[in-house]
Amino acid sequence: MKRSLRMKAFLMNIFPVAMAAVLFMVMGIYQFRHFAGIMEKTNLDQNDVIMDTASEALRDLVTEDYQKFVVAEAKLLNGEFFTMRHDLEVLASQVQRVLESSIAATARVSPPSLSDTGELKLQLLYSDEADPYNEYLSSQIRRVGGLSSMMMEIVDGTDALVSCVVSLAGGASIIADYSPENKVRSDGTPVTFNAERRPWYVGAYIHNDTYFTPVNTDVFTGGREVMVGVPFYVDNYLAGVCGGSLRIEDMGAIVADAQLGEYTDTCLINENGNIIYSSRSSGELGQDENSLKSLKESSNAELAALVGTALDGDVGFSLVHVDGEMTYVAYAPIETVGWTMLITISQEDLNRTAVLLTQKSDSVMAQSINEVRLNEKRSVLGTLVIAVAVLFLAVLIAMLFANGLSGPIKRMTFLVSEMKGDDMVFRMENSLKTGDEIQTLAEAFEAMSVKMKGYVQKIVQITSEKQRLDTELSVAADIQHNMLPAHFPAFPGRKEFDLYAVMDPAKEVGGDFYDFFLIDDDHLAVVCADVSGKGVPAALFMVISKVLIKNVALSGFDQGPAGILRKVNNLLCEGNEDDMFVTAWLGILTISTGRLVSACAGHEYPVFYRKDEGFVLEKDPHGMAMGGLEGVKYKDSDWTMNPGDMLFLYTDGVPEANNSEEELFGCDRMLAALEKSREMTGEDPQSGNMDLKEFLRTVREQIDEFVGDTPQFDDLTMLCLDYRSPGK
Repeated sequence: MKRSLRMKAFLMNIFPVAMAAVLFMVMGIYQFRHFAGIMEKTNLDQNDVIMDTASEALRDLVTEDYQKFVVAEAKLLNGEFFTMRHDLEVLASQVQRVLESSIAATARVSPPSLSDTGELKLQLLYSDEADPYNEYLSSQIRRVGGLSSMMMEIVDGTDALVSCVVSLAGGASIIADYSPENKVRSDGTPVTFNAERRPWYVGAYIHNDTYFTPVNTDVFTGGREVMVGVPFYVDNYLAGVCGGSLRIEDMGAIVADAQLGEYTDTCLINENGNIIYSSRSSGELGQDENSLKSLKESSNAELAALVGTALDGDVGFSLVHVDGEMTYVAYAPIETVGWTMLITISQEDLNRTAVLLTQKSDSVMAQSINEVRLNEKRSVLGTLVIAVAVLFLAVLIAMLFANGLSGPIKRMTFLVSEMKGDDMVFRMENSLKTGDEIQTLAEAFEAMSVKMKGYVQKIVQITSEKQRLDTELSVAADIQHNMLPAHFPAFPGRKEFDLYAVMDPAKEVGGDFYDFFLIDDDHLAVVCADVSGKGVPAALFMVISKVLIKNVALSGFDQGPAGILRKVNNLLCEGNEDDMFVTAWLGILTISTGRLVSACAGHEYPVFYRKDEGFVLEKDPHGMAMGGLEGVKYKDSDWTMNPGDMLFLYTDGVPEANNSEEELFGCDRMLAALEKSREMTGEDPQSGNMDLKEFLRTVREQIDEFVGDTPQFDDLTMLCLDYRSPGK
C-alpha cells in the first residue's frame, strides 16, 4: 500500500503528541480549578475592602485633569479669536496700503443679488448719507474690491467667522458673506447699511484699536452676534473700519464641545462678567435670551468673588455654591478678547468618577499569594516531568524519521549539484522511486530541469531584445532633448529680455515641451505645452505639435496667438485616430513696447511677477486642448510687461508633484517657492539682472524637497521670461 510522506510523518508523530496533550490537559484542568478558587476568594475580600475606602488621591488627580482641560479648551477658543483678529488686522493694513497706492484700480464690486443666494460673494452697500456718484468714493471701492480674494479667503478660512466687511468713511461698505439675499428688499433693490452707527465701527473708532463688541443683534438677520472692528487710516485720518461677525450660535457650538459628558456644563463670560454663552438654560449660570447677565453683580457672593478672580486672568479650580449645590468650577482666560471660560461639575458627580480607591488588602493578599506560589511549584514540577518525557520521545522519533528520509534526499541533492554547464537536466534513479512525495519531487525536478533549459535560452533572447530597446529609447531621448532649445543665453545679442527653460521627463522620453523663437526683430514667441500620455507615443506627438506651432506662428503671425492655435488644432485633428491631444500656452511679446498677447489651449494658468504685486497667478481664458475637435476657437489675452516684470510658464508636473503622503505641491506652494527663489537668487549688483538658471534651479530644489523619495509621476517643465527694458 502506497503511503504519502505526509501520512508517514503524521503516524510517527501523532502518538507522543497525543499522550503529551492528554497529560498537560489533566494537569492544566486541576491546576486551573485550584488556582481559580483561590483567586475568587481573594477578589471577594479585596472588593469588600476597596468599596469601604475613599480615594482622596484619585480625586486630586481628577481635579488636576479638569484644570488642564479647561486651559486647553480656552486656548482652543482663544485661537479662533486670535485668528479672526489677526486676519482682520492684516486686511485693514492691506486696505490702508491700496488706498494710499497711486496705481489705478479697476476691480468692480456689485450690489447684492438674489441670484447669488448661498454663494460667497463680495457685495456693495451704501449708507443713507453716502453719495454713490462721488468719484473719490468710487475709486476707493474699486481699490478695496481688488482685495476680494483675501476677504473671501478670510471668511472661508475661519470656522467661526461668517462675514467680513470693509466700511469706508464715505459711507460705502464692501461685505463678503454667503447671504446676499438678506441685503435685498422685496423689490430687488439693495438695502442701506449705516455701518458708522454699528457698535463695532464706533468701538474701533473710539478705542483707536481692535475692538470686540458685546453681544448685539445682526442688522441683516436679526440673530445674535459678536463683532470685531479694526480701524484703518489714510494720512492720519480715519478712512474706515474692517469688521467681522461671529454668530452666537456658532460660538456656542465651539464652547459646547468643551463639555465632558453629561455631568459638566460650560459657560463663557466677557470682560464685564456678562454671560456670552452657557450650556445651562436656567439658574445662576443660565443664559437669558433677552438680556446679558453679569455674574459680577450676582447675589451669590461666592460666585461673584470667583468670577472677579477669573476675570483677573487667573487659572484655577474652586468649590462654591451654585444654585444651592456644592459645585467645582474650573476657569481659564481667553486672552485675545479678555474673556473667561468656566467648566462646572457638581461635587456629587465628581466623587462619582472616583471609583478606584486606595489598596488596603495587603493582609488578604498575603495568604492568597502563598497559595498561588505553592500551586505554581506543583505546576512547574509536573510540567517539567511531562516536558522531559515528550522531549525524549520526540528525539527518538525524529532519529527514526530522519533515517527514513535522509538517504533519498541526500542522493537527490548530490544529483542536483552535478547539474553543470550546458547539461542542466536532472535524471531520475531507482533509489529515488520511494513511492511517496520524494519520488514525486524527483519527477518534478526532472521535468523542471528540461523546461529550465528552454527558459534559459528564452531569457538570453529576451535580454538581448531588452538591451536593443533600451538603446533605441536612449537615442529617442537624445533626439527629443536636442529638439528643445538648450543653449543659453538664447539670444546673446538681445539685452531687452532674457530666457531660461528646463524639461525633465518622467520616463526616458516625455510629452512636455517648450519653445521660443524670434518671429522678427520686434516679436518674440514663447510656448509651453504638455502632450497627453507619456513615453514614445507622447514624444512623437510632441515633435509634430512643436513643429506645427512654430511653422504656423512664423507664417501666420498676423493671425495672433488665438488664430495660430486654431490652425494648429485643425492640422493635429487630421488623422489623429489615437485621440491624442496637447495643451499649450502661446504668447507673442512685442519687445519694443512690452505688450504680450497670449492664447491658451487648456494649459496651466501663467504666473506674472510685478514689483508692486509679487508673483500672481493670472486666470486667462481657457480653450480646449488641441487635437480633440476641429474648428475650436481660442481667445487672445492682452498683457503689459514693464521693465523688471517676469513671466513664469509651467506644465502640470509642477503643481501636481506629490509626496509619500499623496499631498500635491499645489499652486500656493508653487507661488511661495517662486517668491523664496527670487529672494534667494537676488539680482546681480552690476547689471541689476537675475540669473534665471539659478532661479529655476532653486524652484526645482524646493519641489524635490517636498516630493522626497517619491518617484516622479509626470513630466516637469518650467520656462521663465525676464523683460528688462525696451531701450537696452
